[in-house]
Amino acid sequence: MKMTPKSKLLTCSAVALLATTATLHAEMTDEARQFLADNGISDELIEQAATATATELDVPAEWLEKAAEEGTIDFSTNDAAGHVAEWLPVFNARYPDIEIVATETSGAARAVQPLLAYKSSNLVRHIVVSFEGSLPDYIEADALAELDDLPAWDGVPEDRRAADGTFAGMQNTTWCLIYNKDRVSEDELPATWWDLVAEDSALKDGRVGAANRAQLWTLNLWTHEDYGSERMTNEFLPAFFNTLKPQLRSEGVGGMINLPLVGEFDVGLPTPNDETAEMMETGAPIGWHCPEPVPQYFNLIGMFRDSPTHYSSKVFINWILSQEGQLVRLAAGGDGPVHKDLQVEGAAALADEYAGKDIALRTMDGMLNELPKLYDVWNPLWAETGGPN
Repeated sequence: MKMTPKSKLLTCSAVALLATTATLHAEMTDEARQFLADNGISDELIEQAATATATELDVPAEWLEKAAEEGTIDFSTNDAAGHVAEWLPVFNARYPDIEIVATETSGAARAVQPLLAYKSSNLVRHIVVSFEGSLPDYIEADALAELDDLPAWDGVPEDRRAADGTFAGMQNTTWCLIYNKDRVSEDELPATWWDLVAEDSALKDGRVGAANRAQLWTLNLWTHEDYGSERMTNEFLPAFFNTLKPQLRSEGVGGMINLPLVGEFDVGLPTPNDETAEMMETGAPIGWHCPEPVPQYFNLIGMFRDSPTHYSSKVFINWILSQEGQLVRLAAGGDGPVHKDLQVEGAAALADEYAGKDIALRTMDGMLNELPKLYDVWNPLWAETGGPN
């Protein structure tokens, strides 16, 4: 077909528009730069992230065009509403055509219920985050779409993302003990997890409150060379329940952080570094202590297959995995970056509490293959010793 002068002009204009769009989306926005600077991120890290945007945020123009035609992304998050209110405007400054509703929910509502709905052909959420405890169920249901074509995908370390590209780590979190400083002295704090459950533990007989969250810390010990599945089954877990005799609570992580303040128990576990740091900043009389080896893991993010927000969800997850997105979420809520180029000083809350200590990382193999075995031991012990459903 012969091209007329008018059609040539339109074609050139379209190409120019796409080029402009690509350029805009491959540079750090003024809003992101200002937000990071205002929230204590160093100039060095800001410039590093700004340089990385040229590749990490260079999403295909086709994705942006299709994303603009899709509806609102709906997902459940463990981010507090105040945190979302901080990072969402920064995201929307870059992608104003993508609408997001991020609702703070508990573990079951965030991870279990959306999967049950998906298996019933009723998609109620588009993106899923922090679903580690249900990961085997998601894999069995083949519920997650591939993400390994995201420009920011390679920034996630290989040991913290799925080999088939269906999920990735989005942040690092460290899980230790929160304690009431008015009720617990530093010399009562255990140096190791073995010390916590010892016969002469200063914290036994109900001074510890424990949430039913084995996947957040116990799995790390289960796969650690100093503990292992055999010793966990025959020694550590029986001692945890029968010697330590913790209060077995129905509350989640939020309860473990708040209840020591009102005297329900003296020490809460497991508690994350980011949320605990936020509570400590209020001046509350609490401390945070990490027995060795220190449990650390990475929260996951993925998206459901056949989502009506397929392209907008990919654009959003790509931003979350980029250095810009990682630093914005660090500044907004203390979420530790998982990005391989951001494992540096100043990029995690309360890092001084575990710096130099032995880290027990929860591995992909642990989540996929060892977690069901741990549950086979943990769940009966929890029930037999009076743990609530």
